Amino acid sequence: MAKRTPTLEKRAKLLVCIIRKQDEIALTEAVNECCVSLHFSGIGFGTARSNYMSYLGLDEIEKRVVYSLIPNYCESRVLRAINRRLRLYLQGNGIAFTIPLSGISSIVSNAILTTPMKEDPAEQQKNTPEKERNAMHELIIAVVNQKYTDKVLDCSRAAGATGATILHTRSVNNKQAEQLIGTSLQQETDTIAFLTTYEYKAHIMEAIRENGGLKTEGGAVLFSLPVDSLIGIGRFDDQDL
Repeated sequence: MAKRTPTLEKRAKLLVCIIRKQDEIALTEAVNECCVSLHFSGIGFGTARSNYMSYLGLDEIEKRVVYSLIPNYCESRVLRAINRRLRLYLQGNGIAFTIPLSGISSIVSNAILTTPMKEDPAEQQKNTPEKERNAMHELIIAVVNQKYTDKVLDCSRAAGATGATILHTRSVNNKQAEQLIGTSLQQETDTIAFLTTYEYKAHIMEAIRENGGLKTEGGAVLFSLPVDSLIGIGRFDDQDL
């Protein structure tokens, strides 16, 4: 008896792309040609010293950070299209990766999931259910006092991080949480995102806690997210998708 391919549950997924600012329209067009999707774009900055800014193409000061909601069963198709259109296999052009969602508005989800399932056995086999995957990468997020951004980058690099994306942010109306946490959060912050392999996650997070954590002057609020698939760091190509 032939082995049955596991049925993939239809659900929305978050696609994160860090790209050159001039590629924003090309990116969204590539995704839209593959599926119904919803996009949000912001600006990322490389504010640390230049040796930290080459990874993920941050040798350019300004980057576009685009968040897109896509159907999970179109994930491989979308990443292949982005890789070809934006040539993310070339160093410095950017990176794209997907993150599972734990919840989403039903109105948005219903719209996105109107994209037809592709009747392609090879494509279906690549779309392995998330619970059967072994996570290889993690996205670490540190929201830190802007004055301590360089220190956090220094210690994370020593712990195995190879680069970061930095967004200027601010703490807003957090008095209630601050009372429970037992410390005041700095208003002017940087949100630093580290894409790393799973084996380095604990080392990097511990280094940040020790050198710029919540109970230090760095005041870093720290958390991590699982990453499912990614392109743009030289290791992955169309054959992996």
